[in-house]
Amino acid sequence: EKVASSDPDGAFTSGGKADRHARYSFVGYDPEAIVSVHPDRTEVTELGPAAEFVGDGLDAEGAESAAPGIGPDAGDAVDRVRAAFPDVSLRGFPDTDRQILSGGFVGFLAYEAVYDLWLEEVGVERPETEFPDAEFALTTRTVVFDEKEGGAELVFTPVIGVDDDPGEVYDDLVAEAERVAAELAAASPPDPDGVRVREESADPREEYEEAVRTAKRHVLDGDIYQGVISRSRELRGEVDSLGLYAALRDVNPSPYMYVLRHDDRSVVGASPETLVSVQGDRVVSNPIAGTCPRGTSPVEDRRLAGEMLADGKERAEHTMLVDLARNDVRRVSEPGSVRVEEFMNVLKYSHVQHIESTVTGTLAADADAFDATRATFPAGTLTGAPKVRAMEIIDDLETTAREAYGGGVGYYSWTGDADFAIVIRTATLDESGEESVVGVRAGAGLVADSDPAAEYEETEQKMDGVLTAIDRIREDAEGEDADGEGGGGDAERGDEPLATGTEAER
Repeated sequence: EKVASSDPDGAFTSGGKADRHARYSFVGYDPEAIVSVHPDRTEVTELGPAAEFVGDGLDAEGAESAAPGIGPDAGDAVDRVRAAFPDVSLRGFPDTDRQILSGGFVGFLAYEAVYDLWLEEVGVERPETEFPDAEFALTTRTVVFDEKEGGAELVFTPVIGVDDDPGEVYDDLVAEAERVAAELAAASPPDPDGVRVREESADPREEYEEAVRTAKRHVLDGDIYQGVISRSRELRGEVDSLGLYAALRDVNPSPYMYVLRHDDRSVVGASPETLVSVQGDRVVSNPIAGTCPRGTSPVEDRRLAGEMLADGKERAEHTMLVDLARNDVRRVSEPGSVRVEEFMNVLKYSHVQHIESTVTGTLAADADAFDATRATFPAGTLTGAPKVRAMEIIDDLETTAREAYGGGVGYYSWTGDADFAIVIRTATLDESGEESVVGVRAGAGLVADSDPAAEYEETEQKMDGVLTAIDRIREDAEGEDADGEGGGGDAERGDEPLATGTEAER
């Protein structure tokens, strides 16, 4: 947080807790460029010398110029991100045995990228939103934290021009490393800035349950086998993205933790689920489907997990989505290489328990990390199956754009590796006004025998991690106010907790 807070425009933190999915956390700072993909244009914000290498491929795809605005003819969002990626390869980089960010693109694909990727041919009209279809920062400076062993290291992949003196570049990087190391040594957790938070709007329960009933009719009619319908909540208040990230790491640690910032927009989240990971020639997808709350004791925890595993609806939903993940991974894998390495394991998180599986494949010789992203995006666990028809139904039943929710957040490294999480358990922040506008969204998977009321409650459980984090920074700020160290009074602050779970569930 100390390094990221020094560069609010384009700084980002990405990574996760040390568990079976994630060992390393990354802080990229002083980005060289920001690439923002919109339906009608691609914008390149040039911030450093390496920016001159961004967008050359966009020119080749028929765009009029590489910056600052690029037309839509360069293809869909993945095409344009690939075309913007500088023609750099570090496949012989010493760290290729570790899956770490060794410079490259860090950012997100928003759910609305599906309209060009999958829904353009069927004529579905995209919802109105200013949120970009994709946004990536080009970083050549990364702090890598080892969550398992502890400690941090700096990875520099500088751009050295033909007229530059390599010795001077090296000396400059050594001086920069010493400065960053000193900042890290002196770092302290960010102060809780989220003081006054109030609920602004939420999708009504009755409307959501009616949407679930409509989606169930599509299942019964044979249009889809399974669907995912989401709902949103919007809050306003003094919420700072780094403060929320710190609270989220505390109350809802997950394999993927991230805060991505550019201008006045932030994406802050704690996702348990891999969209796709590419390391060398290994492709991994991690479908999660099946949810129950945590128990108030180990005995209740095991009972709830056992009931979830025995539930026919949960098993059917999970099996269908594992099959969908196998099909997605197969599209970019060598024939016969796709495997289900883990099937229907129960993983426990701070608020909920999930059924998870792991699907792997060997990346085909003519495919790369961008192809793997395209093949798996969006995750079937966030749409349903079959994907295209399920996305059409989502478009019909959901009243607002999903934006980051249901998309992917991660990186494309110079080494050719990539690692993307599905954007769930996430908040989007618009900090352009006097107050931050915070959006939180969650969905529930449904099949023929789904209960609309139960699906609504599942969305509440899934929002609890983010809402508890907001409650936490609000409570911390209240404590400071009580001690006379903070400003503001109770009259301007919402008093009701936002999260619905019990303290034991948190």
